[in-house]
Amino acid sequence: MTRLKPARLIALSLLATGAVAMAQDTAPVAMEVETATRFKGTISIPEGANNARSRAQAGESLVENALAAGFTGEIMVDMGGLLLVNAVSPDLEEQGFGELNGKPVLWPWASITKQVLAARMTEELDANGFTLDTPISEFVPNIGSAVKGDAPAPTMRQLLRHQSGLRNPDDTPKGANTWPDFYNKPGEYGLQWCLQGRSAPPAQGWSYNNCDYIVLGAAFDELSFETPQVMLTTGYFGSKEDTDQATPIMLTSDTIGRYYKMAGPKAGPERATIPNYGASAALGGSLMDLAVFNWNLMKAYEDDIASDGARAEFWKGDPALGSMALGQWVFELQHDACPAPITVVQRKGGIGTYALESVMLPALGRSMIFATTDPQFDFGEIWTKSGPLYDAVGTLACGDQT
Repeated sequence: MTRLKPARLIALSLLATGAVAMAQDTAPVAMEVETATRFKGTISIPEGANNARSRAQAGESLVENALAAGFTGEIMVDMGGLLLVNAVSPDLEEQGFGELNGKPVLWPWASITKQVLAARMTEELDANGFTLDTPISEFVPNIGSAVKGDAPAPTMRQLLRHQSGLRNPDDTPKGANTWPDFYNKPGEYGLQWCLQGRSAPPAQGWSYNNCDYIVLGAAFDELSFETPQVMLTTGYFGSKEDTDQATPIMLTSDTIGRYYKMAGPKAGPERATIPNYGASAALGGSLMDLAVFNWNLMKAYEDDIASDGARAEFWKGDPALGSMALGQWVFELQHDACPAPITVVQRKGGIGTYALESVMLPALGRSMIFATTDPQFDFGEIWTKSGPLYDAVGTLACGDQT
């Protein structure tokens, strides 16, 4: 990869990972783009990309503006068709991370795992002729014995939207590390605990609950004859033929040391607790993997929303539930920088000091991902039309049109 320098004509090449090569179905190619900014990072431009210069420069501006706002961590921007702009902040660069030196940062994705699970689950439901209103007892029969009174087993829709009435891990006693014991003492909790003492689903609204997705993960075995570890790390991430590729994977006690700030004596309590989140939040990998995941999802967006199955519901935010869709939030936004409304898909991930923001603009085929360990950085909320994340959405959507 080439380091970008001010006011130079730079040769830029496609990132030659198995995932991207498979997604693009083309060999790595080189293109030239004139840059005149302070941006330091990498850009990859697919062969034949339209309007490549202005899109690449918009991606650079997005990164520069975020860093100027005080963001520290890694940013991956897809300006359409895997035209990728990637950078790490100076602190990570000093630690030797980044595509420039061949050492990508590996991040725990936290609750972005739920978005991946929802994508795979809706795909499997449609493929096997089930609807979102199929009760989970169809796949996990013992949930029926855990229901209080005459309340029926929750449906797939209720689980995906946190409306199940299952017990909540956050209600277990807190350990000395301030984490709920559900994650500190996996031998005493886990799937069976989630299935016990269930209440009736709420009459309205929703309640965020990791047990919903832990139970959904258990349904994979019956629905697809594969474990969550397999289902959540295949299908959207490109080639797995490279045995040296460490991502994406479900984080376990054996693998978590590969991830940023998870090794050595300075590792926080996340090292011991994240593996116990399972199918709700224990997936991890590089931001490149997430960019490819987003790209593969968006490729099918128009066909998905025109269908009448679970996949269509995956993309439909419910205003009555704060724009919640299935495993993600979807809403229309009239951005101040854009002439027309845009559809925004958002998924947050956060555990301990780790915070991630993944945003897709599916009608435009563009996405961006931020990952940080700075709990003080305020992304803002897109819907409030203020903050660095809102500004970045405008650049992502319309930065190449100004």
